[in-house]
Amino acid sequence: MKRVPYGNMDTIPYMLSSRAAAYPSEIAYHYPEFGQRYCWSRLWDEVRMLAKGFLQLGIKEGDRVALLMQGRMELILAMYAAACIGAVSVPLNAYSKKEELQTLLKDSGPAAMILGKEGHRQHYPEMMREVILDCRRSGEDSSWLPKHVFVLEDGEQSFFRPFAELYALAADRDDREAFLPACMEISAQDPFILLYTSGTLGTPKGVLRSTASFLVVPGEKSGGRHGSSWVQSATDRLARYFPMLNLLPLYHLGGIVAIFANLKTCNLPILMLSHFHPIQALSVLSQEKCRIVMGTPFMIQQMLASPERGNYRLDSLLGVVFTSAAVTASVLQKVTREMNLLFFMVSYGSSEAGAVANGACFMDGRNNLLTLTLFKLLQRTRFLSGLIPYREFAANAFSLAGKVDRGVEVKIVHPETGETMAVNEQGEIAIRSHRVMRYVRENKDRACYTPDGWYKSGDLGFLDERRQLTITGRLHRLISRGGEKISPVEIEHALLLHRDVEDALVLGIPDELYGEQVCACIVAKQGTRPSPDDLRDHLAPQLSAFKLPRYYVFLPSFPLSSTGKVSIAEIKLLALEHIGGMKKHA
Repeated sequence: MKRVPYGNMDTIPYMLSSRAAAYPSEIAYHYPEFGQRYCWSRLWDEVRMLAKGFLQLGIKEGDRVALLMQGRMELILAMYAAACIGAVSVPLNAYSKKEELQTLLKDSGPAAMILGKEGHRQHYPEMMREVILDCRRSGEDSSWLPKHVFVLEDGEQSFFRPFAELYALAADRDDREAFLPACMEISAQDPFILLYTSGTLGTPKGVLRSTASFLVVPGEKSGGRHGSSWVQSATDRLARYFPMLNLLPLYHLGGIVAIFANLKTCNLPILMLSHFHPIQALSVLSQEKCRIVMGTPFMIQQMLASPERGNYRLDSLLGVVFTSAAVTASVLQKVTREMNLLFFMVSYGSSEAGAVANGACFMDGRNNLLTLTLFKLLQRTRFLSGLIPYREFAANAFSLAGKVDRGVEVKIVHPETGETMAVNEQGEIAIRSHRVMRYVRENKDRACYTPDGWYKSGDLGFLDERRQLTITGRLHRLISRGGEKISPVEIEHALLLHRDVEDALVLGIPDELYGEQVCACIVAKQGTRPSPDDLRDHLAPQLSAFKLPRYYVFLPSFPLSSTGKVSIAEIKLLALEHIGGMKKHA
């Protein structure tokens, strides 16, 4: 391909301009909810305009641009525009409350900010206005407040500036004035995005990720597409027939990985939602005839459990990409059966470690030449780590995360001694690669990184002889009952084998005598009412006596966090309330 003059290879402007040149009229991203359908040429045109607007504001390399809105095209445009001039995007959790927003802004210190009007029952401009006024009234240091704040929708200009002004600032500005020189200065190793973790263990932590951490494989030629040019061209042209619905938000690692998927790996159209709702997801899948859906296991399960699922045709769907949470054999069996899937993919990674492992599986007895060809091409582009037979997923009592990616090192270490464990022995998963990024502000009391570059993930698992990684749980979720360490995943797996159990989550509940007691939270299948005695009788032959739950809490459904994972904190509060009520009336 003829070299595109916008920047160095493996940078956002180079890849965007390349796509716009090769496939100008093909759809890149689509938000059906807003009628936003962007082809590559339109995307590149508007990204350039926004980037020139940022430059006119004085935004420079290394400056941060905060983004607070539900999913929509302006979020993608702003992230790419910032990347083109070396600025860093800071997509903030769209569920953030005022105090959380203030904390994140103090931590990130953005030079500019773009707000949506409202979402999740919050009015973002009014919330930001209160943050600014509170700071002024208190007389505290205000250097962390963004100098420029823009609002997408009309009617919010009394306090902030309209988003359209950014485009107006770029009017009649030639690319060669400042934009092209800015593009030429950046590299793939420069910071691209500041992602905040979900804060499972406390306050969310910022991780500064580069473009290279998403796309570049060590040892390959800079800017080179994996495989020969004809393989890449064939992959791009075939991928257009596989529109993918991404359910993950763009303040989440999985969401960012999704929008990168068609920028370099393969040219597939990506559809998105403003926020996840099972009915909206089913509607888009049906109306847009999506071939692939990408989301957490619990998002997919919520879609399946919806009473209105029968109103939507899903016969176009060929496969599911599971990401951001462990997926057990029982979940896979349910999803593949009820959705009649041809294939599924699993992946494992984190905000800190990036992508670590993945695997794809074609269901036995189902063949589709077009899909199989695409997967073979993707393997040659190194996008996939390998195909794994379904029987290996079905036989795994925990969660098979796939084969470790090229260029990524994984070892299993003893959680207390740090000793490297043997093959098939369980311990904490440690990761070292070019994708591992450190926290902007590290907690010295809980060191996650070793001096020689290993990131201690807090996840438990083991590796087999073929470098296939299995996830067995979270270190902080281990239950300590009378000195015995109990894995919740083992009990959850046994509970899910019960005919009346739709979903299960096992927690440790504080206990004065034993330290913790085992509590099983259950979602029953529709129309059934399993009792604690039924479940005890079911578990007794499978588990040691000390692993049997002391408490059983029945819930109508499991609440999800803003990133689509089961909210363990909320479930634990519900369980404690229920157990407290049981003790009170005993």
